[in-house]
Parts: sequence; structure tokens; C-alpha cells
Amino acid sequence: MRGSPPVQLALLLAGFLLVAVPLMQLTNARSLDAPAPVPVATEAGAAVPCTLRVRFAHQPLVLSIKNEGKDLLTAVKGWTSPVESSLELVIPKEGVEFQVSAKWPEGTPETALTVDLEPDALDSVSQTRWSTGSEMQETVLFQWKP
Repeated sequence: MRGSPPVQLALLLAGFLLVAVPLMQLTNARSLDAPAPVPVATEAGAAVPCTLRVRFAHQPLVLSIKNEGKDLLTAVKGWTSPVESSLELVIPKEGVEFQVSAKWPEGTPETALTVDLEPDALDSVSQTRWSTGSEMQETVLFQWKP
């Protein structure tokens, strides 16, 4: 003897609601705390300690990263990926712009170069650029959303 289909359907729906309501409350929960403001220095503000990291698929002969004409990182052949440097930067609201240049040995295929910038109290931002031929001259912009 079988049970009544309407009763079975009602039990199924009740079981579904018992699971769905708490799951919906968990996934749609909104935090009552306001998000912390992004601590970005202004043009006239203080410098923020940062970690600059460069990863590459093929080792470049020469690698240079500059900000406003100031050398931030210069690597020569013999460095292994990743190349890392600690520095201090003033981070305006518009972001930070780096001039990245690299040169690889002749015959190196098109290759990727990834630059990561991780200021204290801000998320790490990563930019990847691909070379064309054996050289790269790129401007890389790092921005943080408030």
C-alpha cells in the first residue's frame, strides 16, 4: 500500500523549507558593521610601507621598475622568480603608476611578467603584462577601490 501523493508532496516541501530558510539567511546576511575606509595616503600624505614582487616565466637579462623617475627595483641576470623588494610609497587616490622595462635574451618566446604591489593595510594588486619580442616597455597602473 502506498501513501497519499499530496501528503508526500507536503512533507517534501516542509523538509525543503526547513533547509532553505536557514541557508538563505546565511547566504544573504548583511553585515551591520560599516566597511572600514580604505586608508589611502593623499598627495601630501605620508609614505606607506609596501612589498613589491615581480614574477616571470623566463628570466630577463635586465628588469627595471620605476615610479616617477625613481628606481624601485633593478634586477640583473641571476635573480630568480619571484624578485621581491620592500619600499615606501605615497599612494594617491588615483593610484600608483610604474614604468616597467625588461629585456630577455634573443630567441626567448613571448613571456609573461607579473608585478604585485602589496601596501600595508591594503589588498595586494597584481598586473600581468606580456612581452612582444625580446623587450618590454609598459606602464602599469595600480588602483584600489574605496
